[in-house]
This record gives sequence, structure tokens and C-alpha cells, in this order.
Amino acid sequence: MANLRTNNLFGESGQDSNGSALFDASNHLTAANVTAFRVNQGSSEDFTIEAWIYLRATPDGANARIASLYHTSGNQRSYMFYVHTDDQLKFNYASNGTAGSVSTLAGGTVPHNEWVHVAVTHDSSATTVRLFKNGLLKATDTSAHATYHANTSGDFTTGEDFNGNISNLHITRGTCKYTDTFIPHKEPIEEDSNTTVLCLNNRFNPLSDDKSNTFTQTSDGAVEASSFIPFDRADSGNVFDGPIKHNTQGYMYFPTGRTVERGRGRGLIVANYIQPANTNACEFITIQSMGNSIDFGDAAAAVRGQATLASSTRAVSGSGYVAPSVTKAMEFFTIATRGNSTSFGTIQGPGGDYTPISNETRGIFAGGYAYPNAFNAIDFITIATQGNSQDFGDMTTNRANGNRSAINSSTRGLIGGGYISPTGTNNIEFLTIATTGNSSDFGDLTSGRGNFTGLCSSTRGVFAGGSNPYNDIMDFVTIASAGNASDFGDMFTGNTVASCSTSNKIRGVIIGGDLQPSNAFTNTMQFVTIATTGNAQDFGDMITVGAYRNATSDSHGGLS
Repeated sequence: MANLRTNNLFGESGQDSNGSALFDASNHLTAANVTAFRVNQGSSEDFTIEAWIYLRATPDGANARIASLYHTSGNQRSYMFYVHTDDQLKFNYASNGTAGSVSTLAGGTVPHNEWVHVAVTHDSSATTVRLFKNGLLKATDTSAHATYHANTSGDFTTGEDFNGNISNLHITRGTCKYTDTFIPHKEPIEEDSNTTVLCLNNRFNPLSDDKSNTFTQTSDGAVEASSFIPFDRADSGNVFDGPIKHNTQGYMYFPTGRTVERGRGRGLIVANYIQPANTNACEFITIQSMGNSIDFGDAAAAVRGQATLASSTRAVSGSGYVAPSVTKAMEFFTIATRGNSTSFGTIQGPGGDYTPISNETRGIFAGGYAYPNAFNAIDFITIATQGNSQDFGDMTTNRANGNRSAINSSTRGLIGGGYISPTGTNNIEFLTIATTGNSSDFGDLTSGRGNFTGLCSSTRGVFAGGSNPYNDIMDFVTIASAGNASDFGDMFTGNTVASCSTSNKIRGVIIGGDLQPSNAFTNTMQFVTIATTGNAQDFGDMITVGAYRNATSDSHGGLS
């Protein structure tokens, strides 16, 4: 049997043609006096301009142009989509093509050495121009300038004074693709009937126009075609399990067989409790590496004890404590990008402190605590949509699970331990994610406890730490079977409760927590290799010291 990696998670077109154009701030591409680039002629045309950009350095004394239709003579312009000399994403446009009637939208700082999706749209029905960064709506303009028209002549340019890569630059006339926050595409943009210009997406020839328009792009300086792309293939790809095959010339070619997805590996850490107050700050890590966390963005509210679940692209965080009460609000994040959350809906259950379970399509919130009692209700959502939760069924017992104590495969979720006042229970129960109904008995932990965390691959789950009693032990189970847990090893930070965790099918990272009995919060992160047994090892540090957080990833054990 062969295990052959192809680095192609995005289809044949992505494998064969996707790439970028590399600019060094001294070169650019030009198309002279081409009608196709003149968006919004007559002030009533919808349009979309979008691209992936990778800025390597701050523009030095000039604006780094992503796309522009601009006259140097008389400083006349139709539009200019660019990164300003202060690293701010901006879009300039004119109502009459002159220098004196220009509006500017600003979209925030563009980070260096990181792929960022940028987009600007014109919605003629609302006479609104909108600017987006990583799918987040950053600015709007509904003034008279929103009904601007294009110059009658002028050169289109891309990459001028830009130091870095531009990929998948599209100018689409007749369509306003985005009117609100959206999830940026994770594969090369497909050609459609309204796309006039489709360029900078070919690793062999970044100057190509896939619609075969009759204009000519010229290069001012050496613009390089690059295989460097905004879609992460370094840590992902398809794995073909099958016999190795060779053609008549002896060259190996792709075997047939089963295809599975590699874990991508970003862990999202949501909100925090920094005694004596909550914070809404979110951070992220790359699970398969080691190192400190990086700022991600902000949750809608400062809460603690929220439950967070995920598909491969989206994380949904629900409920949590906003003293002195519990919120039932849900919000979502796009895991691959950095940015603030967006409202999702409301959990219908009676309280908070839920246990989160998910696969690629469905999320489940189980059990929890509604003062003064624990409850056994289970709710579910469809992760890709927005809306309120629906009833799933009931757990076998009322328990407050500490909202971090679940593991799952793509089909089955396990809920372990939890508080049945005044002590922790050792019971584990399971449910089938795709259905609805009550949970069933699975087996027992090695000891009763609550307020601990769960890690998982697609086949094995690890329960770590906890309290009542305080402990640093880790147990493991085989998710597909039923039975009691077995000893895995020990954490290295001592008795950690109220910690959280994230995993990518191979490695699990235990994050922060409350070091008992000293009651000191920590920013320490530690990891285990899920398929083995053994003690945890140091991973790195969070930005902040805290507990009662929650974490998830784009490649946890629930993905298939």
C-alpha cells in the first residue's frame, strides 16, 4: 500500500494552475486604455474587486497598488485599491474622474508576511461602496461619491509600488458579490459569466487572463510567476491509500483508493477570565508546532466558561458567564483568518457551562448549569448557517460538565465526568452526532472529577486534569467502542482545572487553567501525542494568564 501526498486539497484546477505574481516595489503590470477595466460606467453598475495579497514590507513613500485605473496626467482617476504608506488598506474613487472629487474608504492595518483577502464592492441598488478585509466589513460609503463613474481613458495597473505577492485578483462587473461579512474563498476563484478580468492566479504565467480578452498586459520590470499561494498546502493535502502504480515508462502515478483529509492545525482560544474580570480577547496557535500564542481578534462579549465547537472553517462559541448571569448568545469566527466574531443565534437550553461536540456539519451543546442546579438538556446547530439551537435530547444524568470535557470522532461524541454536587462523577456517555435522541452509557473514567478538558484524534480521546478531587492525571478511551478509560500519563503543570484544549488529530494542546490548590492562574500550554501514552510536554505560553477559556480547531477529531 502507498500513502502518497499530492498537496492538492482544492481540485485539479488548484493543483495545475494556482499561483501568484511576485512584485518587488519596482515593477508592476499595466493594461493600457482598456474598457473592460472601467467599472461602474454610468453610475449604476454593480462590481466586485477582490484579491489575496501578501505584503512583505511597508510601502516606501508611495501607495502599494492592488488594482487601479488612474491617469498620471492631471492626477485623474477612476479607482485605486491599495495599501497606504502606513500599512492601511484603502480604496479611493472619484465621482467625475478628477482629483478634486475623491472619496476614500479605510479598512485597517494590513499585516506583513501573512496572506490577507481584500475586497471592495459597489451595490448600485443601495448606492453603497463597501470595503472588506478577511471577509470582515470594514467601511461603507453611501454618499454621492458612491455613484461615481469611470474615466473615459486610463491605464490599469496592478503591483505598482507593491512589495509582495498578489494572487487571484478578480474584477467582476455586473455583480456585487459581498454585502456583509463573509468567509473568504479557500480555493482559486472560479471564472463566471460576469468576471471581466481573471488574472494573477496562474503559477506558470501570472499575466494570463482566463477569459481570453483582447487586451494586452505589459510588465514594467521583472514580474515573477510564483507558486507561493494563499491556500495552505504545506500542512494539508490529499492522501491516497492504494497500491503504487507505474506507467509504461516507469513513472509513478496517482493510485486509486480512499481519500482522506489531512489536519490543518490552527487552534483558536476564545475569551478568558483574568481575575477578577472577564475579557473578550481571542488568541490562536499552530498546533503542530510549538510556540507562544498570537492575537486573533475579539469576541462579541467578555465572558467565561463559554463552549466552543468547530467545523474545518468556522468556530461557534456559545453561552458563558457575564456576571452575575448567563448569556445564551452564540457567535462565530472564521478560523483561518483573524478578526472579530459575528452573531450566530441563541442557545435554547436552560443555562450555561455546556459541553461542546461537533463534526464537519453539526455542533452540539450538552448539559450544563443553571443556578442552583445542573441540567441534562442537549441542543444542536448547523455550523455553516446561523440561527438558534434546536432540541437534540437528554443526557442520562444532570451534570455540569465544566464545558470542556467532551471528545468526538466524525460520528460519535463522548461526554465525560462532570459535577453531580458535591463531587465529580466518573461516568462517560455517548451520542450519535448526526441523529437526535438521548445519550447512552459508554463506561467510566479512572476517577470521578469535573472541570477538566478533552483532546481527540479521529479515533482516540484523552481526558486531562480536573477537580473534585484536584488532579493532573490523563485518561484515554477508544471513541468507536464502549468501555472504561485507561491511564495515559500526567500533565506537567500540576493540578490544573478550568483549562481548555485544542487538537489536530495528531497532537492535543492543553491551555491555561487554574493551578490548584494555590488558586493561581497560568498562561502555560502543554501538549501530548494522542496516539501514544506518556506525560505532557511544554508547548509555549499564551499572551495572557487566565482560566475558564475554551478552544477549538479547524482539524479536531470530529473531521472525517
